[in-house]
Amino acid sequence: MAEAKKKLPAFKTPRLVFKFPKLVEADFGSNEYPKPDGEFSTKAIGKASDPAVQKLIAQLQPLHDAAVAKAEEEFKKLKAETRKKLGGVKVNDLYTELLDQETEEPTGEVEFKFAMKHRIEIKKGPKAGTTIIKYPALFDAKGRPMVVRDRKGKVLPNAPQIWGGTVGIIAFEASDYFIPGTGAAGLKLNLTAVQIIDLVSGGQRSASSFGFGEEDGYEGEDYSGGADEDDGDSEASDDEDENDDF
Repeated sequence: MAEAKKKLPAFKTPRLVFKFPKLVEADFGSNEYPKPDGEFSTKAIGKASDPAVQKLIAQLQPLHDAAVAKAEEEFKKLKAETRKKLGGVKVNDLYTELLDQETEEPTGEVEFKFAMKHRIEIKKGPKAGTTIIKYPALFDAKGRPMVVRDRKGKVLPNAPQIWGGTVGIIAFEASDYFIPGTGAAGLKLNLTAVQIIDLVSGGQRSASSFGFGEEDGYEGEDYSGGADEDDGDSEASDDEDENDDF
């Protein structure tokens, strides 16, 4: 009997500021740096002094340490020639400490990267050769689903665009990785769902920049209508438990 797939640990961030979000349409890269399977992603920035950010780091740091330790063991199994060429495991940090671009002094902010592969080809098991199409589940501040695409995955004309500066909460899963060819290792923060608290769209300033509070958060139009039934290939069906947290 096949061994059950281990469930990845799931987490939820505090409110963070999105940077270069690609959450509505998949990013397929460029000619120079293609992403043939597509990717949804965002970087997210928080204050290092924020207790909620510190708590998130404290939750993830042991998993990151374990990922590095596991990579060290896998590195020992590589051929001697490969080990000599690589020199050792190249650890990718859990987060980036942001610096002022002029003074190079810490700004007091940290940056995380969250990503989800859009297309996943199953290579083993009874479903080998089939492809799963995934989308991040999007919610407004009231916890209502944001309908941004139709049943076939086409983005709707009136879909709200999520721009940098948007404030939101991210649900994600953490998984370790080690790439034998490069020696890179670390912890992947796998995006599953996003809740928009303060939307920046179309170059507009955020509500907070005008002095409005975030208590009521972003509440779009009525999303209850116009949504097609999920056909089983979307992210919503895969991550139902995580979405209940919003």
